[in-house]
Amino acid sequence: MVLPWRSRGGKRPNQLTISDAETKTPAAQFRSSRIELVQSPRVPLTPRAASSICRRLENATAREEHVECFKIVSKIKNLVRESGETNKKCLLQNGVVSALTSCFQRFSSTREEQARLLEEVLSVLTYWLPLSRTEGFTKMGTTASLNRLVRFLNATDAKTRQNAAVCIREVIAVDKKYVYALTDIEGACEGLIKIIGDSVSTKASLMAIYRAVSCDDKIAAKFVKLGLVALIAEMIMNNAEKSVCERCLVVLNVICDNEQGREDVLRNALIVPLLVKKILRVSDLATQCSVSILWKLWRKSGEDHVLLEALQVGAFEKLLVVLQVGCEEKTKERASELLRNLNRCRNEIEKTNCLDSSMRLKNVKKSF
Repeated sequence: MVLPWRSRGGKRPNQLTISDAETKTPAAQFRSSRIELVQSPRVPLTPRAASSICRRLENATAREEHVECFKIVSKIKNLVRESGETNKKCLLQNGVVSALTSCFQRFSSTREEQARLLEEVLSVLTYWLPLSRTEGFTKMGTTASLNRLVRFLNATDAKTRQNAAVCIREVIAVDKKYVYALTDIEGACEGLIKIIGDSVSTKASLMAIYRAVSCDDKIAAKFVKLGLVALIAEMIMNNAEKSVCERCLVVLNVICDNEQGREDVLRNALIVPLLVKKILRVSDLATQCSVSILWKLWRKSGEDHVLLEALQVGAFEKLLVVLQVGCEEKTKERASELLRNLNRCRNEIEKTNCLDSSMRLKNVKKSF
């Protein structure tokens, strides 16, 4: 006997009804839509395709076709966003940095109408920063490129200013001649200071300033006149981020090698208490810089008022702990020298207090 619903391989009537009903439910429709949204993984960029893109950009740059350049740069940006590190590595190995820097250099001296292209190039270029001195990046150190970077450094758009600061940090790390070329441009030093104050790209700007002030005393004095010391003191006091605090102390340590910088640091009432506070509180680097700054302020000024001020805020105890927990040899020598002189100042203060108290009591009759 053949049952009706078994004949010809058919299904039960009620099974078909239930199936149709299930496909019409919202949950089933949602599952179907979710399945439709699943995308297949994108094929990674091949070296041949990456080389072709870079070559096309170089050719368009040579012909000064800024519209075509903008399309290619936007395509590079999309490729990096789609596949991340895979495409980034492939493009880097096939000369993308050289192609982008050539494009930036060629259009830097052109009309302002092409500023949008340069902003896009700068934005894409930051994907490969910091660089290990990649070939071709020196093109960003030409006069035209540096002038354009300074303009972007003082732009109204925060992202553009941030990208410019990151790029400047890399350019001046290539060669000292770029430091002198940059600081001679009007608005360059002011732009770096402004970025720190606005907290746009604080770390990049601090590292750029560090490399600049390390080169020359005149450059350091220029930054000091712009209020760098007060700005750094404020940042150390208000910014809890470890890496920012370290960079601030590194910059301050270099500034103390400059006479004008030391004078400005000594005039700031916040500096010594902040330095003592940061010893053993942030990191080994912060401790080394704090001890070094205190030593320079005392040793090179030749006055004990720095030691007296440090003594009042607990420097003696902090430096003792520094020697106990261990540190590098140079920091150990400076901490030991500071401790000896802090102890001398403390003994002098105690002696003075004893003399003062005995002078006040010299007319008091003794009781027997």
